[in-house]
Amino acid sequence: MAQKTKLVTKLLIIFGLVVFVVSCLTPATKESYLGKFENFVERVEQNHKSYNKKDWLWADSQFEKYSKIWYSKFKGEYTIKDQLKIKSLILEYNSLKDDKDFGEALRELFNDDVKDIHEKIEEYIEKEMDEDLEKLFEGAEEIGDSAVKVLEDIIDKIERKL
Repeated sequence: MAQKTKLVTKLLIIFGLVVFVVSCLTPATKESYLGKFENFVERVEQNHKSYNKKDWLWADSQFEKYSKIWYSKFKGEYTIKDQLKIKSLILEYNSLKDDKDFGEALRELFNDDVKDIHEKIEEYIEKEMDEDLEKLFEGAEEIGDSAVKVLEDIIDKIERKL
């Protein structure tokens, strides 16, 4: 019975250590994620020429975490600058790994973004553009009426002084 308790205790300690190590490796903030991703790509850049198949398998598994799993964790928090940084890190990694044509890699990477923007523009045109144009015309009318009134007041003042 004592040996089973020791075994269970050891297993719990090992499990706890594994959970602790994994949680330390997982970025807790967007800033941490961006910094770790950048460090990872820099490490690959420095060492990629000496990578063997096993090294590339490890690098690919890490890249998968950075470019998909951990990227998704902070998805709503990225600024445009952050998104460009992430895209450039993805491009850099792919160019180091595959020695791909940079233009082709760029087109592949931004293809989904262009489709998303296109869909958002179409949705805006269908749902909100008419209302916004109407508000814009109303505002322009009010500004125009106000400008005419101000101009008339100025002319009246000038005429009174003459």
